[in-house]
Amino acid sequence: MSFFEELKRRNVVRVGLAYAVGAWVLLQIFDVVGEILELPEWGGKLILVLLLIGFFLALFFAWAFELTPEGIKRESEVDRSQSITPQTGKKLNNTILVLMAVAIGYLLFDKFYLSQRLQAVGQEVTQQAASQPAAPTPPPAEAAIDRRSIAVLPFDNRSRLEEDEFFVEGVHDDLLTNLARIGSLKVISRTSVGKYKDTEKSIPEIARELGVATVMEGAVQRSGNTVRINVQLIDAQTDEHLWAEIFDRELTADNLFAIQSEISGEIAKALKATLSPQEQQRLNERPTDNLAAYNAYLRGRQLMARRNSEDVDQAAKEFQRAVEQDPQFALAWVGVSETAVLQAQYSDLNLAEAHERQQMAAEKALALDDGLGEAYLGRAELLAFYQRDEEAEAAYRKALELSPGYATAYHWYGNFLAKFPHRLGETIELLQQALELDPLSSIIQTALSAQYQTMGRYEEAEQVLDRLAQLDPDFVNAYTQRAALAAARGHIDEQIRWLWKSAEADPGRLTFYIPLMWAYVDIGDIEPLEDIKSRMAAINDQHALLGVADLVSSVYAGNFGAALESGRWAYERMGAPPFFNTFFGYLNLAKRDYPAALDAFETAIPGFFDRARWPTTIAERPDDGCVVGWIMERADDAQMGAELVRRSLDYLEQDLPRYMRHTDRYWIDVCYLAVGQPDKALLAIEERLNDRHYDGWWWLRKLPVYEPLWGDPSFEAAMRKVEEEMAIQRTRLAPGETAANF
Repeated sequence: MSFFEELKRRNVVRVGLAYAVGAWVLLQIFDVVGEILELPEWGGKLILVLLLIGFFLALFFAWAFELTPEGIKRESEVDRSQSITPQTGKKLNNTILVLMAVAIGYLLFDKFYLSQRLQAVGQEVTQQAASQPAAPTPPPAEAAIDRRSIAVLPFDNRSRLEEDEFFVEGVHDDLLTNLARIGSLKVISRTSVGKYKDTEKSIPEIARELGVATVMEGAVQRSGNTVRINVQLIDAQTDEHLWAEIFDRELTADNLFAIQSEISGEIAKALKATLSPQEQQRLNERPTDNLAAYNAYLRGRQLMARRNSEDVDQAAKEFQRAVEQDPQFALAWVGVSETAVLQAQYSDLNLAEAHERQQMAAEKALALDDGLGEAYLGRAELLAFYQRDEEAEAAYRKALELSPGYATAYHWYGNFLAKFPHRLGETIELLQQALELDPLSSIIQTALSAQYQTMGRYEEAEQVLDRLAQLDPDFVNAYTQRAALAAARGHIDEQIRWLWKSAEADPGRLTFYIPLMWAYVDIGDIEPLEDIKSRMAAINDQHALLGVADLVSSVYAGNFGAALESGRWAYERMGAPPFFNTFFGYLNLAKRDYPAALDAFETAIPGFFDRARWPTTIAERPDDGCVVGWIMERADDAQMGAELVRRSLDYLEQDLPRYMRHTDRYWIDVCYLAVGQPDKALLAIEERLNDRHYDGWWWLRKLPVYEPLWGDPSFEAAMRKVEEEMAIQRTRLAPGETAANF
C-alpha cells in the first residue's frame, strides 16, 4: 500500500481537511466578535498560531492513534480486521460537509448583508464627520516637508518711516519673485508670508504652519542715498542659522538687484538647489537702471495686491508712471497688463479698453523680455477670453515653465480648465498646488471653494469658506462665493444678502451688481432693479455693464427687442467679445427669430457648426448643443441639428463625468424636449427643482423650446411650487432693503 493510500486509510486527510475548514470558520467568528468587543489586534494573531500548532498535532494523532470501541489506542496495536476507521471516516465526511455548509453560509451572509451594512455604517460616519466643522489642517509631517522649501518673512522697516513701507515691501516681493523662478525650490508666496508681519510666533511654529524646512528673516533700512539690508536663513527644525549677511550699499537700482541676486544665490546654495543656466541668468538680470521707475513699480505691486477698486486704480497709475520713467522696464509693463485685467473686474474700466491695454502691455513686455512667465500669463488670460483655447493653454504652460514657483499661474490656469467638465480634477490639483505655494491666500481658497461647488461638493465648499472666515473675515470675494453657494442650495434671499454685503464692502466694483439683479429676478422682486442701476450709473454711466443692467430688466419684462438693443450697446463697449453673442442667441430664441439666433450662436460657439469639433465643444457645453441643434432643425439644417441634439444628449446621459451629473450646471430637460421626450424633460425639471436649483427657473416660461410643457398640470404645479417658495423667501427680505439695511 502506498504512503498516500495509508494516509487515506488512517483518515489523516479527512482530519486535516475537517480541521482546516473548522479553523477558517473559527477565525471568521473571532474577527467579527473581536471587532464588536474591541479585542486587541494581537488576539487574532495568537489564535492563528495556536491553530497552526494544533493542525500538526491533529495530523500526528490521526496517523499514530485510532479510535476504537474500547477507547483510543496506538494504531500499531489495533487488529485491522477489527478496525472501525471506515465508520470514523464516514463521520468525518459528514463533519466536513457540515463545516463547509457553515463556511458557505457565512460567505453569503458576509457578501449580501454584513459587508453592505458595514459599508453603510462607514458612509454614515463619514457623512457625520463631513457635516462637522472642519478642524484646522494639521501641520505636515516632518518627513513630508521638502528640505528645499522656504518662507521669506516680511522684512522689517527699520527706518519706521511710512514712506519707506512700500520700498521695504517691494524689496521683499522682488526677492520672492526671484526665488520663484528657481524650479527646484518651493517658495511660499507673499500673500501667505504676509500674514506673519509683526508676528510673535516662533520660527518653528511658522514653519510648521506653512510646511517649510527653512525660514528667512530680514530688515531694510533706507537712509538718504544708502540702504542697509540684513538677512538670516534659519533651519526651522533646529532653529539654527544656516547663513546670515549684512549689505551696506549706496542706494542705486543696480545695487539693489545685485543684493537680491546674491541673497537668492546663497539661499539656493544653502538649500542645495540646482540652478539651470537659464535660472542663473535670470537671477543676475537687472530689470531697470532707473530708481524712480523701480520705486513706482514697487508701489504698484503692493497696491495691486490689496484687490479693491480704489487701490487697483492707484496701482495702474503707479505702473504707468514706472514705464514713463523707463519704457524698457519689462516687469512694469507686466504690471500695466495685470492691472488692466483687474480694473475690469474690480473697478469701472470698460472691458474693451481693459483688453486693449492688457494686450498692448503684455506684448510690449514680451518684446523686451520673452523669459517673463508673468507676461505669458497675461497673454494666456487674453487668449482664453477670446476662446482661443489651445493657444491659451500653451501660454499658461509656458508661464509655469518660466516661473514654476508662481502661485498665481497655477491659480489662473486652474480657473481656465474649469470650463471643461472632464478636466475639473486637474483644476482641483492646480489649485491645491497653488495653495502649497501660497497656503494662506484668500483668493485661491475662494477659487477652490467655487470649484467644489461646481462639482456639487457643497459641504467641502462651505468648509473652505469657514476656514477662510477665520483667517480673513473681511475678504470681499469670499462674500460673493458665499452668495453663489447659497444660490446653488436654493437660498436666493441669502444670496441677495451676501451680494449686498459685497457691494457695501467695495461699492466701486460694478461687477457685483449684475448677479444681484439676476438674483432679484429669480426671487421675483424687480422693485430694487432701478435702485441698483442708479448706483451703477453714479459710478460710471457709460460703462458696458449699464447696458447689461438694462438687459436684465427688459428680459424679465419680456421685452426681448429692448434687451437686444441694450445688449448691443454693452457689446460694443466691451470690444465685441465672442462669448456675449450667447446672450443674443437666447434673446432671439425667445423672440422666435431662429435665423438670427443661429447666427449669434455661430459667433459665440463656432464649434457646434463644425462636426470635427463636436467632441470638445459638446464636452464643454452639452446643453447649449441641444439648444443650437433644436434651432438648426427649424432654421437651417434639420439633419445636422438632429444629430447635434442626439450627440449632446448622449454625452449628458453617458459621458458626463459622474461628479457633474447631479448639480445644476446642465439642463438636460431641454435635450429631452429637443428629441420629443416631454415626459423625461418634466421628470428632469421636477428633479432639479426638488434639489432647489432655482437659478433662472423663470426661463422655462419664456423659451419656445419649453412650449410642449406649457399647460401640462405637472409642469404648472412645479412652477407654482417655485413661485410659492420664492414668495416665502421674499418675506424674509424687508421691503426696500438695500446695502445699508444688510
